[in-house]
Amino acid sequence: MGMIGFLKRIDRQRLAALIEGKEDLYTYIHEEEGGELDLDKAWQGLHYLLCKDPFGGEGPLAEALMGGKPINEHEQEDIIVRYLTPEQVREVAEALAEIEIQQLTDNFDPDDMNDAPVYPASDWNDEGELDYLLGYYPPMRDHYQAAAEAGEGMLIYVA
Repeated sequence: MGMIGFLKRIDRQRLAALIEGKEDLYTYIHEEEGGELDLDKAWQGLHYLLCKDPFGGEGPLAEALMGGKPINEHEQEDIIVRYLTPEQVREVAEALAEIEIQQLTDNFDPDDMNDAPVYPASDWNDEGELDYLLGYYPPMRDHYQAAAEAGEGMLIYVA
């Protein structure tokens, strides 16, 4: 099955309720319809293309897929859900708007990604691996843009 990355838009009030424990986080992420983008297994590879780093990075781009503050880090759950505030979402959306596909292509370093190792490919030199990642970039960028325009926060999780 693998580790599938998700970005889920959330309005400010619902985000506050989840953070304060006034609403059940798992019910929200598993049962609430809409606002979710499935990134399949491309999440860490995309992060690498954005930041040239498998786990870290600088500025708002590093927050897009592997950033945010955990809501449930002290709970005994398999899924750690992190969040970005509406203000952080706007910063990420603005940063993503500046990134062109060619820049991501230029950041693709299959040997470094293999050494890291960056999920999910067993060999980033295989044909089609870059195209797989690039196919998820426009939907991710558009998802952040729509959330920013709506003044929403973002939940980030891998399930």
